[in-house]
Amino acid sequence: MEQAIPAGGSVAALVHDICGHVERVVRVIVVALAVAMLASLTLQVVMRYVFGKSPSWSEELALACFSWSMLLAIAAGVRGAIHVRMDLLVDHLPARLQLVLDKLVSLAIAGTGAFIAWSGVHYVQDTAGATSAAIGYPITYLYLCAPVCGVLITVFALERALVGAATPTGQPAA
Repeated sequence: MEQAIPAGGSVAALVHDICGHVERVVRVIVVALAVAMLASLTLQVVMRYVFGKSPSWSEELALACFSWSMLLAIAAGVRGAIHVRMDLLVDHLPARLQLVLDKLVSLAIAGTGAFIAWSGVHYVQDTAGATSAAIGYPITYLYLCAPVCGVLITVFALERALVGAATPTGQPAA
């Protein structure tokens, strides 16, 4: 199914629109996972100190929520370019060279994301069939966060490298 190009007719606007929707979904998932993690840990603390017996599954659930939420937040951070960068030297370069350097950095981030995805797929394959100790869910559900988030990092970095950074409204920067 083809998607209509937004008003303005630019492919860049369409790419920014799609990536913007994906980023919003990722942010909602990150918040939901953080809430689940905090609820699980709160329950564990209350059960341990009030009732003297903590549930065996709460720490494992919190770990899974933490792993997924952090890697998803990293992917969203790549789209917003909130990664750590040293721009003391870059600020003194000509504007054209700054743009080229920004694209090179974005391509390096995309390569890193692709490596995370590739390595993650192999790790998931290596751990197929294993289950978690307390809950008993397939451990591949936990390790799937690496390839999924690696793909998101790659997509968001390629968006920035190939069609430019999106403005807060999601449209291409001028």
